Amino acid sequence: MPDCPDHDTAPTRTTGTEATLGIPRQQAFDAVAFERAVGDLLAACGIAPDAEHMGRTAVRVRELWQKRLLGGYDLDPAQALGDGFEDPRRDMVVVRGIAIHGVCPHHLVPFRGVAHVAYLPGGRLHGFGRIARMVDAIGHRFTYQEWLTRDIADALMLHGKARGAACLIEAEQLCLLLGEDRRGDERVVTQAFAGEFESDPQWRNEFLRACG
Repeated sequence: MPDCPDHDTAPTRTTGTEATLGIPRQQAFDAVAFERAVGDLLAACGIAPDAEHMGRTAVRVRELWQKRLLGGYDLDPAQALGDGFEDPRRDMVVVRGIAIHGVCPHHLVPFRGVAHVAYLPGGRLHGFGRIARMVDAIGHRFTYQEWLTRDIADALMLHGKARGAACLIEAEQLCLLLGEDRRGDERVVTQAFAGEFESDPQWRNEFLRACG
């Protein structure tokens, strides 16, 4: 997570299960309460919620958060990935440049970037678009980049029945870019390896070379 002075220590958790993806949601998204909260936020900033140009702001913000920024809470990574199909091939599969975003739990601002994802098939192959949808289901939540990277690799092992999985994410953290004395071009790179990628340095090197 970005090294901001007011960041608390991230909660500890056990990885590898659906319940531990990002910050857990305790109840369903409340659209009415969200729009009311946006109005209260505007008022707290000294802006009239019904001022010119602001009349539909609460609705627009709610739609963005509900459907995009936090839409992963309504998606199941296993269903997003699907079952794939049986295939005996064992060669590495890499999908580069998957657009990702999540929301920092500390400052409630997004981070965005790209994920490079690889897996070693363990008897099943998976559609490339399915892998991207699985990444969306995991990332569009309150989460940390470090968690997201690990969760993607673990999901490919758990749901994709892979022999090995790897994920590398390069992202811009808005809470970092907005900090004092920032240049504005900082990037954070995180990596996670599981299965044969974790145990075999040759597979890790092959993946990193494929990422460029």
